[in-house]
Amino acid sequence: MIVVRHSYIGRRGSGGRVKAIGKALAHVKYIQHRPGRDREEGGRELFSDSEDRVRGAEIREEIREVGNQKVVVHKLTLAPEINPEDKKAFTREVMDQLGQAKGLDLKWYAVAHDNTDHHHVHVVVMGKDRNGTDVKFDLKDIDRIKEYGDRFLEREHPRELERARQERERQREARRQEWEKNRQERQREGLELPWMHKQILREQLEPYEKWREKQDRKEDEQERTRKEKELEKIEAAGKQWSKANTLEELRELNERLWDNYDERISKPDYKKLGYWIKEKEREVERRLIEKELERDQRSQEQRDFIEYEGKQYSKKDPYKKLTKLAQELRDKDEKLPYDDYQKLRGWIEDRDRNRWAGALEKGLADAKREMVTPERPRTTEPAGGRMIDPMQEHLMRNPVVGLFMIQAGLAAELVRSIELTENRDRLKEGREDLEKARGDMDKKLAKQREPELEELFPARDEKLKEHREKIDKGLSETKEAERRREEQRRKDREERERKDRDRDNFDRGGWW
Repeated sequence: MIVVRHSYIGRRGSGGRVKAIGKALAHVKYIQHRPGRDREEGGRELFSDSEDRVRGAEIREEIREVGNQKVVVHKLTLAPEINPEDKKAFTREVMDQLGQAKGLDLKWYAVAHDNTDHHHVHVVVMGKDRNGTDVKFDLKDIDRIKEYGDRFLEREHPRELERARQERERQREARRQEWEKNRQERQREGLELPWMHKQILREQLEPYEKWREKQDRKEDEQERTRKEKELEKIEAAGKQWSKANTLEELRELNERLWDNYDERISKPDYKKLGYWIKEKEREVERRLIEKELERDQRSQEQRDFIEYEGKQYSKKDPYKKLTKLAQELRDKDEKLPYDDYQKLRGWIEDRDRNRWAGALEKGLADAKREMVTPERPRTTEPAGGRMIDPMQEHLMRNPVVGLFMIQAGLAAELVRSIELTENRDRLKEGREDLEKARGDMDKKLAKQREPELEELFPARDEKLKEHREKIDKGLSETKEAERRREEQRRKDREERERKDRDRDNFDRGGWW
């Protein structure tokens, strides 16, 4: 079994990119130079997927050149259950299979630590792979790493892995037996019963006042311990330091301790120093977030309007004024800032809802009032969706009148189905008539060219030619009118489609 820990360094909170890069550089320095018996002179050996030895300065220089991305580096810790002979091969196989599973060309650097009883490998994965794709890890990726690590150990060290698993199972059984033994001991002493919760038993055996007094003493002791910790001091660099020092002073002390090995302090004191720095950083981030929220809220309260071409618009303006602004923006193909656009869209929607609020109830009320007018008395009843008076109902009972009314209704439906709109194309019909007249005129001119007819009708030829010219002129004008009409129809269609598209985008909130 392999234990995997994951975290990342991103540009969040105060400091942003600069602070994140500083943390990443400190992490690389830590895993390379952490004190321990396995540290070589000049630091531990770093390796990657293709190189057995990488200089730490090269990695830090690459981190400094990181662009404006969300995650600077990912920090992975791989702790296999047994110590593999070749940790580099183990790490490369796990990371290579992980990159293939995610479809990424991961760029990473690693270092092996043997300074504790639990051997492990620190892996620094860059926030973007070699193709510039953002790298993200989730719980599925952690499970994949465990699976790939177990496969490697089962293939390379099957016997050692089996013995480690048997030892882990033996320790688990020993802990279970120890817990069962302690439970039985508590039951014999009356502190716990199988069918009762120990809290209920405590309330039965110990009065509440005494228990409350113990709890108060415990809380007082915890508060005193907390105050003592706040007043604790450490000796470093020839001075005394405490939580009362500023964040800048504590950070300078931390950097000085890292740079000067001879001035290093004990591990408990260094833990105190790190705890003080983290507490003060959290306090600074909290104050910055509160100020930012307060500033945003103040600006939102103060500026509840939008400006366009020197005019101000607010949610109190009428519906016509707001829609006119939206139409003007669409016609000019201009855009407001995103926040102003969201305000305008919300105001128009609110005004639109107010316009139609209660429209259904008002229509029903008007219909009820209409039914009690003298023209439609209360005695009327619905018949076929229309209202008839008692005299009409009496006449309809006569079979002859009923048959006549049915035939009249059918005739009315037939007439109603006849389309009365005129769909004739006058220009087309005129053009066809002119073309037909031109053809007839050509035939007449052809006959006129015969010698006998020219002698009989010498002046008719000139008149026919004059008519032909008029026909040609009218035909050309008709064609030009048809062309202009088609051009205007095309423009109207494009304008209508553009308005519909803009209106749809505006209603969906996609245009701003």
